[in-house]
Amino acid sequence: MGKTRVSLDLVKAGVASLVLIGLSIAFGGSPDMVSKDDHRVALRLAYFPNLTHSPAIVGMARGDFQREANRYRIEPKVVNAGPEAMEALLAGEVDFAYVGPSPAVNTFLKSGGKALVILSGACSGGASLLARGDLQIRSVADLGGKRVAVPQLGGTQDVSLRHFLGLNGLAPQDRGGAVQIIPVKNPDILALFLEKQIDAAWVPEPWASRLKRDANAKTVVDERDLWPGRRFTTTVLVVRKAYADAHPDAVQAILRGHVESIAWLNGHQGEAQELVNSELARLTGKGLPMSVLKEAWGHVEFTSNPNRENIAAMAEAARTAGYLKGDLNLGHAFSSDELIAAQTQTSGPRSEGERK
Repeated sequence: MGKTRVSLDLVKAGVASLVLIGLSIAFGGSPDMVSKDDHRVALRLAYFPNLTHSPAIVGMARGDFQREANRYRIEPKVVNAGPEAMEALLAGEVDFAYVGPSPAVNTFLKSGGKALVILSGACSGGASLLARGDLQIRSVADLGGKRVAVPQLGGTQDVSLRHFLGLNGLAPQDRGGAVQIIPVKNPDILALFLEKQIDAAWVPEPWASRLKRDANAKTVVDERDLWPGRRFTTTVLVVRKAYADAHPDAVQAILRGHVESIAWLNGHQGEAQELVNSELARLTGKGLPMSVLKEAWGHVEFTSNPNRENIAAMAEAARTAGYLKGDLNLGHAFSSDELIAAQTQTSGPRSEGERK
C-alpha cells in the first residue's frame, strides 16, 4: 500500500490492545542519559510531547533538571496522555510527572491521598474544540450526534468536553446521550480528520493549531473563553508521594529546575519557541512550521501557579462525568512550601501568574 491509512476501527483496536497488554512508555532522552554505568538513584520524569508541557521539554533540553538534581540519574519518559502517566506512577514506574489536573486529582482521590502530591502548576490555557471545516458546528451545542475525539478517556480534555456538553444539555453515548467520544492519540487525530472519520476534537496545543493548518479544521471554542478570567489549568507537576518521602532533596531540585525553565520560557520567547520546536521534532519525528508554533504559543501561559480554584472545578466536573465519587477533599493534594522554597532559591524573574 502506498499510503498508510489510519482507520477508526484500527484506533479502537489499538485502545483495546492497550488495555490488554498494559502501558507502554517511551524514553524521551538520549541513551547516555540512562547509562548502565551510572549508579545514582533513578529519577523517572514523565511528560508529553505537547506545547503545554514546554516546562518539562525545556527543562530537559537545557539541562535545568540535570543540573539541579545532579545527585540523581534522570530518566525522561514520554507518554501520550495523563491516564497513562498516572498508571505508570501508581505502578512505581514514574516518580515525577507533568500531567493534566484531572488525571492528577483522580489519582490522588482514588488512592486516598496516598499516591501523589501536586507540587506546582506548569501551564494555563492551550486547549480548544475544533471541528471539520465542512461541517456546520459552531458551538458545543452543535455536537449532538457527532463523533468527537479526545487524547484519552479520563484525561483533562475528555473531562472538559463532558463538562461543557452537560452545560449545553448534551451527554456522551456512555451516559445515555448522542455524542460519541472517541479516545485517539494526538498524532492520529489529524489522519482521522483528513479521512472524515471524526467530526471534531478537543485537543491541546500544538495539535489544535496543527489541525487548523493541515486538516482545514476550524476553532469552535478556545477553552479559555469558557472559564473565569480566561484561565484554566492545563498542566501540573506531580510527584509520587513515596518517592517524595524518601527523597525530599530530589523534590526541591526538580522544582528549582522547573522554576528556572518557566522563567526562561517567559523571558526568551524567540529562543524558547525554536528549542521547543526542535524537541518536538525529535520526540515526534516532525517539527512545526513556525507560523503554527507562534499561533499555538499565543494560546498558552507558562506559570507555576496551579490555580487551585480551577482544579477544584475540574474535580467537580470529573465527578459529574462519573470518573469520581464521594468527597472531593483536595486539602492535602497540594504542597506549596517546596515551591515557595524553590522560587526563593532561584534567581530567574517570575511571571505575573507565578506571583499569585
